[in-house]
Amino acid sequence: MIVQPEIKGDDHWQIEMARVRPFCIGDLDPSGSFVHDFNEFALDIVMRELDTVTDFVDYLDKKERLVRSGRLLRADGEENLLAYYAIRINEDGEHDFTPVNRQLQIECTHYVRFITDPQYIAKKKADEISYLWDDLIQSFTNHMLAGTSVTIGNYGYQLKENEIGVRFMALECRFFRRSLGKAIKGALKNGAAKDTFFRMMMRREGAETAFFILTVRCQADARDAREYEKYRIARTGLAEIYAKGILERHGYLKRVIGIALEPSGQKYGVSEDLVYVEQAAWTEEERSRIREVCQKLGIFRPDMK
Repeated sequence: MIVQPEIKGDDHWQIEMARVRPFCIGDLDPSGSFVHDFNEFALDIVMRELDTVTDFVDYLDKKERLVRSGRLLRADGEENLLAYYAIRINEDGEHDFTPVNRQLQIECTHYVRFITDPQYIAKKKADEISYLWDDLIQSFTNHMLAGTSVTIGNYGYQLKENEIGVRFMALECRFFRRSLGKAIKGALKNGAAKDTFFRMMMRREGAETAFFILTVRCQADARDAREYEKYRIARTGLAEIYAKGILERHGYLKRVIGIALEPSGQKYGVSEDLVYVEQAAWTEEERSRIREVCQKLGIFRPDMK
């Protein structure tokens, strides 16, 4: 389907006035909110190439601005519009329909050139590690939907908090998920040689959300349910201390999501716990207590950066 912004509103269906152009679409409701229209072929391509909610919504927002800016004369298919967008970066380091000072006419060859370019193939290869993050999202989500999430110890409201945490996990773009996937892989590997291993990740300094991966070696036999639950309670409690310590040290953060796991090579036990902690208006006494606990456990000592 050809995208042609000069077609507006009634122009799409005024057959008697000979204004309709078959297989073309523009701005369906120029006086209201922008309406995105995809055929099955185009939707499949767009959602396959932009397979996180943030990447998908960013594309829709920027396409809307382009169509209503008057800069787009014509695009020979949604897939070619997407290909043009995917290989261009604006001054903020984001994919965009640049340059902004030129009218665009996007031809039908863009998408084929895009998917056969060695850089595209390399990008797909580099993205593979990022799907470890998707696997964690899927694991937490499947348990929540199936009602098989395990609430341990005194964490009575953990399920509700986990849902919020998973939502923020899902908001991360594909590019940052590469870093998150590498952090997971590294933690599982490096944690095998240590009793505990911790790694924090955030998209950039000053971000509102931080994540961390915590591995804790399990000495319990998972076949002994009570002993294994004690291990998970201790692991989750340690993860909460890390989360509060991060928030106390980085006041600009609004929230921390932590994922606690067994490292690779454990004889028994395969589980993952998620902790979600929001920034709080702690008193100085409460802050002092957090710092004391962290210091006692050797977490975030003043000499650590």
